[in-house]
This record gives sequence, structure tokens and C-alpha cells, in this order.
Amino acid sequence: MSRAACISKCLLPFLLGGAAILASGAEIKFDLNQVHDGRIPPGFTSLVSGPGQPGEWKVMDETVAPIMAPLLTNLPNASLATAKRTVLAGSSPEAAANHSPILLFTNEIFANFTLTTRFKIVSGTTAPEAGIAFRLQDASNYYVIRASTRGNESVPGSLLWYRVVGGVRHDGAGEGKGFLVPIPPDTWQELRVECAGNSIRGILNGKLLIPPAPGGATNNDAAVNDTTFAAGMTGFWTAGDTVAYFADTRIEYTARVPLIQTVIAEVMKKNSRLLGLKVYALKNSPTPLVVADGKAHDLGTPGGKTEEDVIANGRTFYLKQTDSVEVTQPLRDRNGDVIAALKTTMTTFRGETTETAVARATQIKKAVEAGLANLQDIND
Repeated sequence: MSRAACISKCLLPFLLGGAAILASGAEIKFDLNQVHDGRIPPGFTSLVSGPGQPGEWKVMDETVAPIMAPLLTNLPNASLATAKRTVLAGSSPEAAANHSPILLFTNEIFANFTLTTRFKIVSGTTAPEAGIAFRLQDASNYYVIRASTRGNESVPGSLLWYRVVGGVRHDGAGEGKGFLVPIPPDTWQELRVECAGNSIRGILNGKLLIPPAPGGATNNDAAVNDTTFAAGMTGFWTAGDTVAYFADTRIEYTARVPLIQTVIAEVMKKNSRLLGLKVYALKNSPTPLVVADGKAHDLGTPGGKTEEDVIANGRTFYLKQTDSVEVTQPLRDRNGDVIAALKTTMTTFRGETTETAVARATQIKKAVEAGLANLQDIND
């Protein structure tokens, strides 16, 4: 598995009008150790909220302080507590405060979740800010919890939640929720974002700051209540020409299983000669990804030239192995348009011809398309 995302679930909401069912809890950890330096991790796309061009995002090696300082700093191995690690770096040359680069994770839709990350604001002129955009619909509609190294004369820093609707930031006149707190530049911090229904909370370095507890008291029930966005994608966010690093990011969430996965699993159960059944589709990426897998082993992994050709040109491909046969065909919607590639892997038998294998795979494809059509009818 690539170190970029360790993706355990993957959604294709556009296949079924966004329909999905709730499943058990899941976790995604973003492991960057195998991504080539200077690259954007797979499963992410760069965009910008506000004016200007998208920022530059890449993985790089950086010295990262430990989450907890060593108890005995005089021990010989104490120097190992701070070491070079792979981090995600975001930057932009554009200094406008309403210019917000976002690196968006496109392989999952999140409703109820807890995201934890560590970040460091390295520099920034107009708006040295970094944080997490969440429940994002597009670049003009989302929530954000952001940290800034600037506050007021007495407190050098702040943590703020607000929403962006139609490209307009609603962070003033009591609409945003914030707290003045020291956030030193070039220093690692831990941010946790919690969403449960309409409740939103932001925790910085273990302290609940969004919303601020009344009178500074500890109140575990305090939360921002907002109904603007119920679910959406999540990404790393910066402002202006901020340079910021992110590390140790994970998301615990209530998984939403796409109905296409349900259909594929049911077809697999009903056909004993099937060895594998996968659906590939383009998800904000030039390379098709596995969006449904009868064995649920390879969700989110990329396809290749065969799947690209099937989706682009509607052609069928056949591959004979020693004990199996593989047929990749276009998967079509009710209007006959190609929406994905379906790879069917079956046991084979002596003397089986290409025509026989394709005919058998076509029957499987019809069963999948029938399941999708029925589900689409229900969700129209």
C-alpha cells in the first residue's frame, strides 16, 4: 500500500446520486514515507479558495519534534527524540489574505469524524495561517478551523472557526468562533477537529478552544452548532503566502459505504466461479481508481492503461491466465454512457475461448448494471 493515504474506504457518490449507507467506524492514516520528495500524495488534488492560483504542495523531509518531550534529556539517545521525517509542505507566492490554497483529499466523503494532525506555521507575511478545511462542497463552500501566529498585542496567536459560503468568508460580527492563544511560528502544534451532526469542536494541544468554554471553564459539552454543511471532503488549508508543514494526520470516522460496493458484493456472493470483481472510475484524478471491490481489498488503488482505455473508448479487454481469465468491460448507466470499467476475474476451463469468456463476463456485467439501475430508480 502506498504511504500516501493508507486508504481503507473509497466512495463514488456520483455513480448513484450520492446514495450511501452508514457502516461501522473506520480510520485513515496519512503515511507519507513512500511518496517521492516533491510530489503530491496520491488521492489528493490542489485547488484554491479565493483569487489566484493553487499553491504548491509537496512531501519533504523535515525535523519534527516528538509529541512528548523525553523525560530524561541527559540520556545518550535523547537526541533521537527530534529527527528528520517526511512531512507535507504547503506554500504559495501570493500574499492576498483571501487567497487560500487547499490540498483536498478526494477519496472519501466525511460527515461525522475526528481529524487529528500536527502542523507548523513556518512563515507568512499578510496572513500566516494554516489549518483544516472540512465538509467541503467545492472551493467556495466549506468550514475551516485555522490557526494563526498573529493575535493582538498581548496574545500572539489565535484559533478560529468559520464558514465560507459562495466564496464569502463568514468570520466576523460574531459569525466565527475563535480564541486568542499563543501560537509561536516555526513550532509544532497539534490540532484536532471534531464533527458530530451539527456540532463542531476544535482542540489545540489538548485544550478545547472552539468554542471557547464560558469563563475559561472546562466544558466537554461545548460545541459550535451549525447546519450549513452536513458532509463533504476534507483537506489541508493555508492562507496568503503562508509556508506550513503538516504531519501525523489521521481521521477516525463513521464510514459511508457506497451502494456500488453493495451491488458488487452481492453479485460476488451469487456467482461461485468469480475470483474477483472490481469497478474502476475516474475520481478527480486522471488515473482510474478502484471504487468497488468484491473482496474489499484494493479500494482506492489505481488502475492502468487498460482501465483508462475501457472508460475512454468503451472497448473490452481479455486476458488469459493459467487457471483464470480476466475480462475488463465498460460499465454503463441507464442512458448507455460509460461510467466506469468493470474487471471480472473468473475460473477458467480447458478449451475456453475468448468469446465464451467474454460472454460469461457479460452476464456478470448485466447483473451489476441491473443492480445499479434498480438502485438509481430508488434514489431518483
